[in-house]
Amino acid sequence: MPAGHQHSLVTPPCVGPGCSAPNPGVAPPAPPFIATKPLGPVDPPPLPLPLPAPGVALKRSSSSSLRLAATPGASAATTPPPGCINWSVGMQVLVISTDGKEADLGAIQQALGFHTIQYTTWIATQTPGALTADKLATGCAGNYQGVILTTGALAYSPDGGVTWKSALSSTEWMTLRTYEANFHVREISWYVYPGADQGLNPPSSGMDTTTTPINMTLTAAGQTVFPYVNASNPIPIQNAWTYQATASDPNVTVLAVDSGNHALVSKRLTSDGRETLAMTFDSNPYLIHDLVLQHGLIEWVTKGAYLGEFRSYLQPQVDDLFIDDDMYNASAYAGGVFRISSDDFNKSHNWWMAQQAQPGNADFRVLLAFNGEGSDLAGANDPLTLAVKDSWGDYFFCNHTYTHANLDPPVDYNTAYAEINNNNQFALSLGIPDYSTQSLVTPDVSGLTNPAALSAAFDNGIRFMISDTSKESGKGTPGWNNPAPNIGIYSTIQPMILFAPRHPTNLFYNVSTPDEWTAEYNAIYATFWGRNLTYQEILDKESQNLLVYMLQGDLDPHMYHQTNLRAYDGTHSLFGDLLDMAFAKFRRYSTLPIKSLRLEDIGSRMADTMGRNWSGVTGAIVNGTSARFTTPNEVWFNASGVCNLTAERYAGRCISSLYLPAGGTLTLPVQ
Repeated sequence: MPAGHQHSLVTPPCVGPGCSAPNPGVAPPAPPFIATKPLGPVDPPPLPLPLPAPGVALKRSSSSSLRLAATPGASAATTPPPGCINWSVGMQVLVISTDGKEADLGAIQQALGFHTIQYTTWIATQTPGALTADKLATGCAGNYQGVILTTGALAYSPDGGVTWKSALSSTEWMTLRTYEANFHVREISWYVYPGADQGLNPPSSGMDTTTTPINMTLTAAGQTVFPYVNASNPIPIQNAWTYQATASDPNVTVLAVDSGNHALVSKRLTSDGRETLAMTFDSNPYLIHDLVLQHGLIEWVTKGAYLGEFRSYLQPQVDDLFIDDDMYNASAYAGGVFRISSDDFNKSHNWWMAQQAQPGNADFRVLLAFNGEGSDLAGANDPLTLAVKDSWGDYFFCNHTYTHANLDPPVDYNTAYAEINNNNQFALSLGIPDYSTQSLVTPDVSGLTNPAALSAAFDNGIRFMISDTSKESGKGTPGWNNPAPNIGIYSTIQPMILFAPRHPTNLFYNVSTPDEWTAEYNAIYATFWGRNLTYQEILDKESQNLLVYMLQGDLDPHMYHQTNLRAYDGTHSLFGDLLDMAFAKFRRYSTLPIKSLRLEDIGSRMADTMGRNWSGVTGAIVNGTSARFTTPNEVWFNASGVCNLTAERYAGRCISSLYLPAGGTLTLPVQ
């Protein structure tokens, strides 16, 4: 067996405001965080009067505001804008913020980002009076398929709370709502102070849910807007200011309520034919209620057809298969190292098969990053190697170098080439079925800035490697985290190699039993949490990070090690315990299928999004019935809600992989 392999201790960055690292280079788990504020009492701006369109007549509403009412027989969904026979809206979303500082602005941008949807953020107070009709449309071509407001009234106080005003003028509100009515564009108010503009009564109460969460449940109508949400269980609203109100307008459809039947989420068909949706609670990018609802909100505002894609992923990558690792409790192991046995691997495989058999988990897979030296030195009849061969059709496999060599300088080209090539030859001799020479997980996430190692990787056919989301790449250069959701980083040294950022985890490489993990975890984090945590508490904290990734639709893989697969009690492993809890939490809220991909497929998906963004391809919904895509440059890209012959069906929605040559155009019906 090779000598024990050491790893640098890497852990995920703390997420949310207020995080601080107790040890240099080691970030703690996310603590509870509050990024909320009450909006009111704030009077919403007067409802502006949209310009009349053919087929509609003015009437006075019960609230004494002038509104537009559709003439019987007119279809709000298909009627063209005035003077138009054919019309379109661009596949982009307009996000309107008061000052760019709202807690929920990050949540909105994150939701759009993880759907890879292109959007424009309009900071209203920075451009007063500038939201004119030409910003929204040119003739019969609208620029945006959906509008999202950070707050319903876009209210702010220029004098610290003495007076309040809307960031949009009455003329701008009129312009916006005329556009929405004419082009049939939906609007979401991500957080509102309830009032007449949402068809709601003034709130009966407002509360901080930090210590007293509110359980939100979907109505029957809500289940049609959020069909993937597990409606058997409530969605907790916590750490968010929440208003409790009821509907005042018969055209309001309540989508989610609390135990007192208050309308927490509601949609409304206004008398001028606009469709709006409002939520009476605040959000930030990491609050569970926001993460659970965000997919349905984006699907609703885009009507399900958009230039982008969304799936829920869980992508564990287990490093160091076949070799041993130095252990935290070294004295308990011969030589201070541990290598899993064939029985450990078989028990882990049994767990994986049981988890995959659960509803929605059929595409869940584990990637094994292997080091061939550990198998070769163990001999032809190595029980672990034979166990892997018995079930290797159920896994993805990836090159982790032959001897687990760190590829940072001073490693030279020949050494790096041999490490990669020897492992390729090992995989070929063993006959590993699901193995690609295009992907490499480097030991210690090394070699990313070593020209010799990258040249050797490229010459071995490597096109995809991983980076570490928690690490900086060096002074004056970007970090190794995703530049934007679900995209990667092309190497500046070998531009044909794409780095797919990978999340480290707090399930450390050098632990294999609950006692070991608990001891090391508390040695690092007891000061941060204020006390030692139990094993179950650690599982709860760390599975919460995985839950966030899954709800976000985060494409990045996650790092584990062979030591974590040990059947510590003859059946269970740390790896299985952690993922079991993450799955249970996810299924409490969501029925969406879980996807796992090979590293080269993760990288290819990121590369397609990056290529789409570079190419200049645009999409438009034409006459409400078809999607038209055009591009000045050759491009592969994905679009949702349009179906071609090879479309993937995900949760009832088509996701189509499309190709356009330079100057090409493609039109498909919307789903």
